[in-house]
Amino acid sequence: MDAPDDRDLTLQRASADLLAEISTSLHRFLCITSKDGRLNDQTRGRIARKSVREHNITHLVKLLEPFQEWPQLLDPRLSSFLPSLNAAFIDYLWNHRSHYFAPRRRDATDVVPLPRGICKILYTFCKIRGEKVICQFLSNEPKYLDSMLDAFHTWNQVDENPPGQIAIAHGPMVWEERYIMLLWLSHLMLTPFPLVTISSNGPTDDSPATVLHISSSPGTPAVARRIAQICACHLSAASREREAARRLLVRLALRPDMRECGLLESLIRWSISFLRDKNLSNTIYAYIGILSFLNGVVASAATDLIVPFLIPLFKLIQDISMQESAVFVAVFSSALGRRLLIKLLRSITLQARQTDGPASPSHSMALMDTFLDDVVDQLLTLLADKDTPVRYAASKALSIIATKLEPALTAEIVGAIIGSLDEDVFWEEVSLKGTSSQPNTNNVNSSALKRNLTAVNPLRWQGLILTLSHLIYRRAPSPEDLPGVLNALVIALSFEQRSSVGTSIGASVRDAACFGIWALARRYTSDELLAVDPSTVHSAADCGHASSILQVLSNETVVAATLDVSGNIRRGASAALQEMIGRHPDTIKEGIPLVQTVDYHAVAARSRAILEVAVGASGLDESYRHAILHGLLQWRGLGSPDAQTRRFAASAIGILATSRTASEMETTLSQVQELLRGLHTREIEKRHGLLLSLAAIINEATKKGFHKHRSGFLAELWDVFRSTCPLSQTELTSFTLRPDLTGEAACALISALSLASVASGSSPSRMQLPSDQALTSCLDILNLSLLRTEEHTVEVVSETAANLFETLNLEQRISLIEKWAAPLLVNGLKEPRSSGKFIANIAALGAVFQHFLSPITPEIVRSRQLIIDALLCQMKPTINISSRVAAIKSLSSGILSCDILTTEITEILLLCLNDYTTDRRGDIGSLVRLEAIDAIGVALSRQLLCDVEPRRSVLAKICGLAVERLDKIRFRAWTCLHDHWALLTEVETPSTHSLQDVHFTSSSIYFDQMISLYSLGYLRVSLLEGYVSAAGAGSDSLLRSSRFALVSYAEQFSTKDLIQFCDHLSTVIGQNLSNDRILVPALLVVGFLFDAGVFEPIREAEHCWRNLFVLVQQSHYKSGNIHKLEAAVKVYTGLARTNILRANVIGRLCGMLLHSFPSIRKAAAVGLFIITDLQKLRSINWSDSTKTLKTHVQDIRQHLERNAPTCGTGSG
Repeated sequence: MDAPDDRDLTLQRASADLLAEISTSLHRFLCITSKDGRLNDQTRGRIARKSVREHNITHLVKLLEPFQEWPQLLDPRLSSFLPSLNAAFIDYLWNHRSHYFAPRRRDATDVVPLPRGICKILYTFCKIRGEKVICQFLSNEPKYLDSMLDAFHTWNQVDENPPGQIAIAHGPMVWEERYIMLLWLSHLMLTPFPLVTISSNGPTDDSPATVLHISSSPGTPAVARRIAQICACHLSAASREREAARRLLVRLALRPDMRECGLLESLIRWSISFLRDKNLSNTIYAYIGILSFLNGVVASAATDLIVPFLIPLFKLIQDISMQESAVFVAVFSSALGRRLLIKLLRSITLQARQTDGPASPSHSMALMDTFLDDVVDQLLTLLADKDTPVRYAASKALSIIATKLEPALTAEIVGAIIGSLDEDVFWEEVSLKGTSSQPNTNNVNSSALKRNLTAVNPLRWQGLILTLSHLIYRRAPSPEDLPGVLNALVIALSFEQRSSVGTSIGASVRDAACFGIWALARRYTSDELLAVDPSTVHSAADCGHASSILQVLSNETVVAATLDVSGNIRRGASAALQEMIGRHPDTIKEGIPLVQTVDYHAVAARSRAILEVAVGASGLDESYRHAILHGLLQWRGLGSPDAQTRRFAASAIGILATSRTASEMETTLSQVQELLRGLHTREIEKRHGLLLSLAAIINEATKKGFHKHRSGFLAELWDVFRSTCPLSQTELTSFTLRPDLTGEAACALISALSLASVASGSSPSRMQLPSDQALTSCLDILNLSLLRTEEHTVEVVSETAANLFETLNLEQRISLIEKWAAPLLVNGLKEPRSSGKFIANIAALGAVFQHFLSPITPEIVRSRQLIIDALLCQMKPTINISSRVAAIKSLSSGILSCDILTTEITEILLLCLNDYTTDRRGDIGSLVRLEAIDAIGVALSRQLLCDVEPRRSVLAKICGLAVERLDKIRFRAWTCLHDHWALLTEVETPSTHSLQDVHFTSSSIYFDQMISLYSLGYLRVSLLEGYVSAAGAGSDSLLRSSRFALVSYAEQFSTKDLIQFCDHLSTVIGQNLSNDRILVPALLVVGFLFDAGVFEPIREAEHCWRNLFVLVQQSHYKSGNIHKLEAAVKVYTGLARTNILRANVIGRLCGMLLHSFPSIRKAAAVGLFIITDLQKLRSINWSDSTKTLKTHVQDIRQHLERNAPTCGTGSG
């Protein structure tokens, strides 16, 4: 799917720009321009850097890291990036090595040496593309070996910094440098020349951290000893440098000249003695480093070189595995340690199998007899390890070893794996009275019994199935073993267990089974697979008597690809199905259409996989339909722990059950009812899914007319709650029994039955209505479900109420209305309840309002008014927010949609548009405003606001909300205005006619359009009230766009219009003196307009400014709101520009210099300094106490009074 937000596509489109920026940044990172233009670094006018800044390194790393999603995009540019890094490092190593610890100033904390930056970048390349690819671009000239070793030794020392200065590197090398340099040294070990010819005596690492003390021969070159000591130091590291040290040491030991010196033998014997040492001070990483070195040597060395050490190494592993030693505790406490032991066992076994040359065949057999059985047994045990990497390693090792054995031994291993899968398996006899389990037996009737895998270990099963899959991939099982292998794979593909908290823990087993089926399709021919009898696979009975084993596998993979809970399993099964159809043509029914339907990308989203892909696949052949329908009825569908998945599965069952004939639909209905009868009280999720599936089948049958094929069809289904699935009050109310799920599913079934009954006849007398007992049961369920407050349940309950009313007479309807409305109404002088637990009642009242429109009788009119009064009572400010939101929704969908709008409804909707209730969650009143906007949109769409004044009041409020600070409110209000723009202006659509998205309502273009509505007189005050909240209290981007639009619009005013605009701002401030939500941002906006120079043309408008000055004084009188006081100071600073108020403002600000809040004193001082340019204001610490500041303030007052005539006009 080419989704707009696909990360791979986004990266591919941006890769060209990213690579270009990397190229430019890398060049600047490595070189600087020479002032004299001399030639260096093979680039005219540029010289190599000796140090770099860390933020430049971070910048390059951030540019590279996105390519981890698609590493191949880097390949074309590696040949240009890596050689330049290689050349810069070599140049520094050759010419500037002594500058690594060059002293720098103390303020140069961001500077590091060039090698550190290069190594961090090279490590990022290794992380993205792999060290094997990157090493190909590193220099392999032997002349750099000694220099690199000297640099490694020198740069890794901890030296004292000179006094008053710090080292450029802030200490020795970091781990990225050590990793890259060790990797580079391992690459230099490929030199074909003997090390003795390029060796020189240099310093060795004899630090306490060194763990290697080798008794080497006198002929060992000095460079080899140095490398060995370096590797010894870093084999115990906790970072990736340990792997680089292991790689270097292995290459050193396996060099022909080093073998002649006896270094290989010395290293192996030292490793064995180290692992047998009982020294408790060694860390776990030291043991892991030694084990990885041994594994590298055994895996890479020629067989004749390693044979003498195989038995000692195997005995070492046995001792480590069986003795309670420090090594045992360290190694077996780490998954990495156990994994390395497995890899070492594998390497030893494979080398023993290849023994030839000096070792005789009898000696080879003796080696195998010594430890082959122990190895296989140990690997089978480790298949149940708790850590996934260990199980992966054990399964791969066992499969590789098995392929190197004789066919008879391989068959024994395959048989042992298949036999292990039968352990702890019970066969369960399914009956209406319950289930009874019996231990596994070889003589089982798979059609009468069902496997129960609840007692098996899922970790062990994953290891066993993964091993079996690896064996299949290597074609180890013979064609005669395929029946057992296939049976295991089919069972594993549907394996599922739940943890103690209800989560799925079987996905890894199913994933391994997908790999096995994929490998089976690749490695075995069609004839070999078709020779397998489908009846030997026990799960074939669930797939509808398939004609071949390939059809069995395709049925199973289709079910897994469309219904599995894990997206990885669905995609893996889809890939396996595609492989089967491609490798074995003309053996699977509708193969090409099937693989096109069950597409790898189509099954990614679970909803689409169930509702579209599964339904499409079932239409291709009856065998797929049978398999998918069976899967939907099991744990993948109706038994899923996810409620939304059960809803999808129920919808799919409804489609599949009615896709054929009416008799097949009845068969599915009977099957669902049988499952319902066998449920226990605690099987809540399963019951939820089964009831939903019944509802879905009835809904689909109603659409296709199947409900009319038999007269008693609906009557039997109406009795489902009395016979098949009786529900007690406890099941619908007890919190522990999830009554929300039971209520939702039961109401969905009642709703479906009601619709079917209405559709069964053209008049009430011809409808297949429920019996009195069945109707009573349904009404009891509905009334108990009205206690639920969950959103999805409330939606279903309200829909059920509307549909069920179709089957009731007028008396029953009125009775229910009175019962549901009673808790919502005001009783006498009591306030309405505000607990929020009657949300379902509110939604149900709105849903059934449509049944009281005609005929116009006193009873119906009274019932209508009762519903309206109940909803209006729940919209009052004292009510819980959730109830108010539900009431507005119900009013909009139930009453306004029926073209009823009263004055009382209009007034309360206006009240809801102004709801700014806040609590610890924030502005929860925004939920009310959102629903009120939608309700107003319905009223305007249906032309219910015919009177001019109410319509103008509503539109004015909507315009204010369209420019307020909350994004979601602006967008919702803008959507409403967009649809009814002709009510505001003569133009039917706004200039920016596209709705676009929520980000559009934060742009300056949007605010330009909205502020243009200021020309409509009845909108001005409301528009400005909303506008100042965005321009004064919005986010930074919102402030910029709204203020820019405001200034641009105000600059077009004439002097008269500008005075009028100022008066309207004063009106906003005056009307909201007690409402800080509008007052503070309004003051901030006025202060900003002064700073922007908007009011300069009307500086002498005395009446306007005096009115504003008085309002500002009133706004902060005896106020403790710091934000309000600071905003007032900003307005005072602007008012001082008007000569008529200058003295008053200065006096006011001087008084605020002794305010109790230090921040206000500072703000007042800043304002006075802007006005008077008095330098003394800057020299005073305004955080001191007011007692200390009093003298300074008196001096400032006297100075300002003396110089009042000559004070400048101030500057903004």
